[in-house]
Amino acid sequence: MVMLEISNFIHFVGLSLGVGGATIAAIISMKAEKNPEITPAIMKIMPAISKVILTGLVLLIISGFMVTAYVTWPIDKQMLLVKHVLVVWIVLIGFFLGKTSRKMGAHAPKGKDKPSPKFLKLKKQMKAFSMINLILWYLVVLISAFV
Repeated sequence: MVMLEISNFIHFVGLSLGVGGATIAAIISMKAEKNPEITPAIMKIMPAISKVILTGLVLLIISGFMVTAYVTWPIDKQMLLVKHVLVVWIVLIGFFLGKTSRKMGAHAPKGKDKPSPKFLKLKKQMKAFSMINLILWYLVVLISAFV
């Protein structure tokens, strides 16, 4: 019983770090969109936020296996499967976002140069996939509240 409580606590910490980090990243990105002059500072902050999200995701996945092993009451297997699929999508999109972020850094305008079309395309993709990931995180939270 104690292991279930510990696993559940770790699960909620991972969920909190993941959804909190994704939310903060979205808010900061929107702020950078409105104030381009703060973009360099935000680019320095985002790797730390990404590590918080990754830590949350790792805790969520590891503790998810532990919680499932220790649960003694009936679990809605369909909702659990949906939740797991959403987490897989979060991981896949996270890898894509990391790869896109590195490409953006390589194509970022230098000094007062205008952004290249490639940079603008990558920025648009990053914004769309970040929003999708944020929605997926909130869906996982919602499902976690009811499963």
